Amino acid sequence: MKRLNLVFAIALVSIGLTTIGCGGSSGDDAGAPPAEATASALPTTPVASAGVEGEAEERPRFVAPIRGPADIAYLAPDTTVESGEVVTKIVLQNRATGAIAGLKVDEFWWDASRNPLPGDSQRLRQPLMPGEVAIIELRVPRDNRMNQNQYSFSHANGAINATLVTELPDPEPDPEPDPEEEPESGETES
Repeated sequence: MKRLNLVFAIALVSIGLTTIGCGGSSGDDAGAPPAEATASALPTTPVASAGVEGEAEERPRFVAPIRGPADIAYLAPDTTVESGEVVTKIVLQNRATGAIAGLKVDEFWWDASRNPLPGDSQRLRQPLMPGEVAIIELRVPRDNRMNQNQYSFSHANGAINATLVTELPDPEPDPEPDPEEEPESGETES
């Protein structure tokens, strides 16, 4: 009976040490992406520093992806023929209140008899933030039977309500200080 208790005690200690050894992190994760690349890809908002007043540090801002129908506006697609391919560029803007994750654009082609021809499909890898503008390029091999095309928009969490517009508003620039204003410090030039 004492040997059985000893075996259970050793097994318990070895499981505990294995859990502690495998569960913790030593600080340098070889598989993790560099912090600079991850931080630069996310939008940031200034956050007040804990101890010093007036200093602010940047931290990533999370915008929740929208679920259900989302609104986008897009310009009339620009379709050209380049070296045997029909290239269609679509400029679109997120008009929803949240980020659109997995935005997908499908292009369908038909001939004069309404028989389907090959099309293309592209998906944005990064979420499209509110107000952000993206350009999607669709490429299809040229076929002499091509007569008519159609576009379909969707995203990972629902449908897209697409609106064709004549122009997209320019993004509002950040307010910059006026260079003619004098500095508020008490120093003067001599």
